[in-house]
Amino acid sequence: MRITVFGASGRTGRHVIDHGLSRGHELTAFVRDAATFTVSDDRLEIVEGDARDPASVEMAVAGSDGVISVLALARAEDEPQYSDGTRAIVEAMRSSGVLRIVVTANNDVFGDREVTGEFAAHAREHRRNRENLRASGLDWTIGAARSVVDKPATGAYRFELDAKAPGRKITTADYATFALDALDQQQWIGHIVGASN
Repeated sequence: MRITVFGASGRTGRHVIDHGLSRGHELTAFVRDAATFTVSDDRLEIVEGDARDPASVEMAVAGSDGVISVLALARAEDEPQYSDGTRAIVEAMRSSGVLRIVVTANNDVFGDREVTGEFAAHAREHRRNRENLRASGLDWTIGAARSVVDKPATGAYRFELDAKAPGRKITTADYATFALDALDQQQWIGHIVGASN
């Protein structure tokens, strides 16, 4: 497949790139700063830009078979940059005729109970993405995890369709594997899938 990865230089995104190349995919890595992205491979194209910029996003998406977005809200005060980026990706996919997208989120995406404190902005952003994807007409899947940790890959993950996965954590490497696997899971289209180790 040819896959466009948004957030490719992030904690999980770098694993998506590494795992995707190891599986023989052709990848487009969308990054904010190409100078900080050191992966080099003949099957890898790097596009530098802001995920909220329609022109940059359309260039990255064109010709892809699917999209993985592991974008995240870095700071609460950056709200709504994350959902604005997802909205631009959705619009670019519709314009380009690319249908398949996998987006990562946290478990707050499963419901609408009030979240207060430092994670309130993150919950709002994930829920905005959920509603945008539901209305998009795309073949979407949201992969949701409670906590993503920087630990060595376990080589396995658990998943639950339309429910939180039982575990408390998933490693960045295993979350990347989950996201790549999700592209091929037709039965996950239109669903939020809980993931954990």
